[in-house]
Amino acid sequence: MEFVFFPDPQSYNPQRGEFKDQAGDVGKEIKDLSKHHRDLYLRVKTFLEALRKVNDISPYLRIEQIYKFPKDHEGLYEMRIPKQARGGVFRIYFCMSLCKLNTLILLCAELKHKTKPMKLGIAMENLKLYKELVEQGVMS
Repeated sequence: MEFVFFPDPQSYNPQRGEFKDQAGDVGKEIKDLSKHHRDLYLRVKTFLEALRKVNDISPYLRIEQIYKFPKDHEGLYEMRIPKQARGGVFRIYFCMSLCKLNTLILLCAELKHKTKPMKLGIAMENLKLYKELVEQGVMS
């Protein structure tokens, strides 16, 4: 899989820096995680590196490490790293690229301590904005 850290139109390239050096909300949240929750940051980094090596997310969907939202949030997915933990779960909201195969658009992220996701609305707004940018030819 390739990653695009929305709103950066470029795919993630490990030669350009680590995940914590990327743009957008996801890059910022991963950077905060690297400073304040080092153990969880290393788990997120390991998970994303493993995900980069696959072409199919269905095994992650089966074990519920990745969750696909129902119809009212059409096209939105959520990575849960780890799937459950007492100290909190790092969630990355994403969608599939509309133009490139095997590419995930990372929309936003949060360290979730409470039961309700706090950035779900932002994720839906970013998904809508991403679709508009694709229609305008700004993003692929």
